[in-house]
Amino acid sequence: MKTHLKLSLFLILLFTSSAFALEKSDQNSINKIVEHFTNAWNLHEGKGSADYYAEDADFVNIFGMAFSGKEEIESRHVKIHETFLKGSIFEVTDLKMREAKPGIVIAHVYWRVNGIQKPGTESKQTMNGVFTHAFIRNNDKWEITSTQNTLVSNNMN
Repeated sequence: MKTHLKLSLFLILLFTSSAFALEKSDQNSINKIVEHFTNAWNLHEGKGSADYYAEDADFVNIFGMAFSGKEEIESRHVKIHETFLKGSIFEVTDLKMREAKPGIVIAHVYWRVNGIQKPGTESKQTMNGVFTHAFIRNNDKWEITSTQNTLVSNNMN
């Protein structure tokens, strides 16, 4: 009986753990999207930051403000690069992803931004945070359908 139970548990773990294993090509595609966002931030003052967002995507920033739609997400990123994030450098410090079910991936993108203009002063500061992205596969292309951006303390990631 114990052997039968062990075999059953082994088979359950074997098939359920690989049922939603993310393909390497999908991981690479998502990594390229994260890299594209980084380049849009660092090289183009936010222009192109929403290139891989779904048309009806949602984005919640670190202040809890919600933006809807690819166009608004892009315009908000361009706007903040004209003000307190002008000249800042975005860096990915860690990336974790898992496939929730086929065609849906949850990604945690830990980030650091250096060179943030502190209001009313000449001093610059650094922030750390995490994007929680929901990616969906749409016509064999990955896109972000929702993002929550959250600040984290310096010692959390």
